[in-house]
Amino acid sequence: MKLIFRANDYLLTWNLLYGASISQKIHTFKQKLWSTYKKQYNAGNKDKEEMLCDIKNYLPNDDTIYNLVFEQELFDEIKKETEKHRLQLMQLWDENKKQLTKNIDDILRFQLAKEYNIIALHPKMDTYLISNQCKTNIGWGFKKDLQDKIMTLTNIIYAIVKSEMFEFEKENKAYKEIVQAILELAIHNELYTRLSGKSNYLDGDPSLTFLKRQIYPYWLMYLGCDREDMTHYMMRDKVVFDIEDYTIEKELKKVSLYEFITFCIKNQKYIIRINNLEII
Repeated sequence: MKLIFRANDYLLTWNLLYGASISQKIHTFKQKLWSTYKKQYNAGNKDKEEMLCDIKNYLPNDDTIYNLVFEQELFDEIKKETEKHRLQLMQLWDENKKQLTKNIDDILRFQLAKEYNIIALHPKMDTYLISNQCKTNIGWGFKKDLQDKIMTLTNIIYAIVKSEMFEFEKENKAYKEIVQAILELAIHNELYTRLSGKSNYLDGDPSLTFLKRQIYPYWLMYLGCDREDMTHYMMRDKVVFDIEDYTIEKELKKVSLYEFITFCIKNQKYIIRINNLEII
């Protein structure tokens, strides 16, 4: 898997126009533009999907609104700051790509696309843009991107994996909490822990905490832990359970994340049964 960090004036402009305003000056400009060019402004709102599906070659049918933005000095400033952010994200990827690629393959055990285009957005836009129809192109820019660099990479990978698993999640809609809990265990917890060297298993969506704790012993089996390894992982992650209460499912270390989720769904009646898991 390779991440390519790109710039794209049209996607940047689309989010400038239709996303939250990042300054009062931009908000005022957008209001003026909308009042003068209502028809074109409203029509452009649907462009995002087409852009993301052909990010390299996209040209709007009507570029009136886009050209008006391109002519503004404020756009030149935003574009310059966005390019700086793109280079920072690219450097972050370059510094960690070998370790990240190895670990994501080991954790997921299914094939991602060979390349993903990460189209830089201004960090003050604080958002990401993605299409479940065109999973390899993602717009990305957050204020916190450089505060915890490993978390930023983890969040990008999470967005990629969640998009790749969209159809699977849709098919298992009745069990969405199980799917979400395991995705969080895989990416936000285990991947982050491996990349950063410090456990992140106590972080995440609070509504998934109980479910994640129930799945955790089987998650360790999926990671390939034998009974004697589990104490080490429990101490690392500050989650405790009675090992003797569990039969080691040796086959789990050979399956993909898709198959592990399916296993948890099929066996949820006996997986989600323990009430005495503890946080150290």
